[in-house]
Amino acid sequence: MVDEVLIIHAEEGKVKESKIVKGEINSILKEIVKKTTELWDPDKSDFVVIRDKYEVSLKLPLTREQYEKYSKYNLRRTSDGYAVFDIPVYVVSYDNEWQGDDYYDRRIYLISLYINEDVKRDLENWAIDSTTKKSSSELLDLEDLELEEEL
Repeated sequence: MVDEVLIIHAEEGKVKESKIVKGEINSILKEIVKKTTELWDPDKSDFVVIRDKYEVSLKLPLTREQYEKYSKYNLRRTSDGYAVFDIPVYVVSYDNEWQGDDYYDRRIYLISLYINEDVKRDLENWAIDSTTKKSSSELLDLEDLELEEEL
């Protein structure tokens, strides 16, 4: 099935490219994985492909086309008049490092289905957050918070 696929390339806290292409998401993902293996330096970084999901919420009613398109993604109705479903999100990290106990992605591709501009903006923010290096004070704050939760 041909979908609109969102491809986001982010580096060091910035979106370098964000585009929508038509195709089958798994085929597009595999092409990006092949491309990024050429950019990857195995002496400096891990190569990781992570599959995740992103919950989308759309106001009802859905069109027949929307229903057919999203029903394969755990489509469900909420009591407050929304349709909710989970789209796949793939993150290809090919330039990264460990920062203490935390993992920092310098460069990634994020691949998902294109739903609308709001979802696109959220996924771009996800890519920005993933590639933004945390300062040492932020890391300490997170560690303090984790310790407080354990106590």
